[in-house]
Amino acid sequence: MSLTSDDARARSSQVSWGAIAAGTVVASGFGIVLLGFGAGLGLSATSPYEGEGWSPVAYITAAGMWLLWVQILSFYFGGYVTGRLRNRPYGASEHEADVGDSLHGLVVWGAGVVLATAIALAGIGGASAAGAAADRNTVGASVSEAITEEVTQGASAERADGPPEAQVANLAERRAEVVRKVTIISAFITAASLLAGAVAAFFGAAAGGNHRDAAVQLPFFTHRKVVIKS
Repeated sequence: MSLTSDDARARSSQVSWGAIAAGTVVASGFGIVLLGFGAGLGLSATSPYEGEGWSPVAYITAAGMWLLWVQILSFYFGGYVTGRLRNRPYGASEHEADVGDSLHGLVVWGAGVVLATAIALAGIGGASAAGAAADRNTVGASVSEAITEEVTQGASAERADGPPEAQVANLAERRAEVVRKVTIISAFITAASLLAGAVAAFFGAAAGGNHRDAAVQLPFFTHRKVVIKS
């Protein structure tokens, strides 16, 4: 029994991989640019001289807020691109179209996270390319170095009486504790920012789909002059 065109459309996959790929590329590129600006701001906030620059607490707070902003902004735009470029399924209701658009945004988020993780594991790009996952994990490393330096200076200032071996062991214990705490904080910041990115991609794709159905015109993309013929 042959299928009609309507039956073929109903049974075909509703996943628009082309739109997902476009949204993933936009989200990744936008995130890399914002992370590059963040790296420059981080360098401007630090100083090689003692007593100058931001404190470690202020640095990790600012880095976490910037990372959260990068995730939300990049995945929202990526989701919007996907929702706007995705074709509305034939015969789908308003609710079904909204669900499909939003889920496409989640797929963009998942693809972006998997891609960034694969790049980080493969060692492609490194810190110079500001690979999304790699640079997100270096937030805690930068803060760890700053706090460890403070621990070293504090231990040197105390200089309690005792054998050098005990002082070295005490300093090593302090550094290990600092690294442990910073690693926990960095993990929480990374997880929270990734979840925020998922929410942003979800609603960004929904907004793109709604603008697609309503034929919303964005002045930024208008390049043609409308000529009205009499």
